[in-house]
Amino acid sequence: MSEAIPQAAIERLVNDLELAEQRAEILRALGNPVRLRLVARLCFSQERTVSELCDELGLAQSTVSRQLGALRLLGLVRCRQDGGFRFYSLALPQVVSLIECLATCRPDLPHL
Repeated sequence: MSEAIPQAAIERLVNDLELAEQRAEILRALGNPVRLRLVARLCFSQERTVSELCDELGLAQSTVSRQLGALRLLGLVRCRQDGGFRFYSLALPQVVSLIECLATCRPDLPHL
């Protein structure tokens, strides 16, 4: 078990159904490949516009906007308006550790 995560936090997750449901919602959100890629991209950036995310990930603007909206509703990303631009960033810095874990776990699994 990682030393960075107190055992009490894990015990709380085990014993608190409401907390477990909230955390499962985060995992469901990241279960969508587009949303997972968007969050992963935001892990390495202070802020990104929809246009920048579209270019960097090769996705359509409508797709990126829709998925950012879903992530925003779940509280995983935040949006800042500046002039005619909306800038998106991670709302939960702890998600970076989760993304790092997902990026490196089970490299032996074949691609589907």
